[in-house]
Amino acid sequence: MLIAQVTDPHVSLPGTILFGGYDPAAALTAVLTRIARLDPRPDLVFFTGDLTENGRPEEYAHFLGLVGGFDMPMAAIPGNHDRRDAFAEALSDSPVRMAGDPSLGLQVAVEDLPALILGLDTLALEGDPSGELSPERLSWLAARLDAAAGRPAIVFMHHPPIVTGIEAMDIWRLRDPEPLAAIIRAFPNVLRVCCGHVHRAVAAPFAGTVCGVCPSVAWAVPLFEPAIRAPLVRQAPGFQLHLLTPDGLVTHTEFLSDFDDRLPRARPPA
Repeated sequence: MLIAQVTDPHVSLPGTILFGGYDPAAALTAVLTRIARLDPRPDLVFFTGDLTENGRPEEYAHFLGLVGGFDMPMAAIPGNHDRRDAFAEALSDSPVRMAGDPSLGLQVAVEDLPALILGLDTLALEGDPSGELSPERLSWLAARLDAAAGRPAIVFMHHPPIVTGIEAMDIWRLRDPEPLAAIIRAFPNVLRVCCGHVHRAVAAPFAGTVCGVCPSVAWAVPLFEPAIRAPLVRQAPGFQLHLLTPDGLVTHTEFLSDFDDRLPRARPPA
């Protein structure tokens, strides 16, 4: 089983150029093109949030137009830049899998693969960049893992439950991660907790397993900068591949190193 994780594309309106000359449409298309050319192709492309920059319906329409040209199974959960109502309305009739029961938040379970894939909705109040998991969402996770009866499982979420050492992002991580940690500790079949949000590749121990953060399609966050006002960093779009082997889960990180030189160096005049 091979899962491609794609996170934080921050798709805006067609033609929009964001911070530092970032072209969301070009970057996301380049990442998905690279993934589609893999041999073997992934069994699933999982988007771990911030599909759009502002959560507007027009942005989700643009996102779906970009991903619609790729014949690959896909699933998605929201990030703090997403808006639940627009996310749910746009994706509900699309090829991108989303929540089976929106009353629990936009959590998703993919059960037709060798490992159980669970996506958690960590979106707090809309407009709040930090994350949270309600008791209902945590109960959903525990029930799904309990029903899995030891089957390998991977948990995807937007906000990391770990401290990364990047102060500007750690203040916006998952609030009160201990209830989640207690559930993960109780189920050693959880092979990995896979996150987005930080815009960098990070890995750390968490609750008896590994928490990994996937690099973003978009810009990078400065490394170890003490202030939120620190400038964003240009980087080549990235993604991760999670390969299930007889020995466990192996994660590869890939950057499109030939893409960065094609980015404009400054935002064009209005």
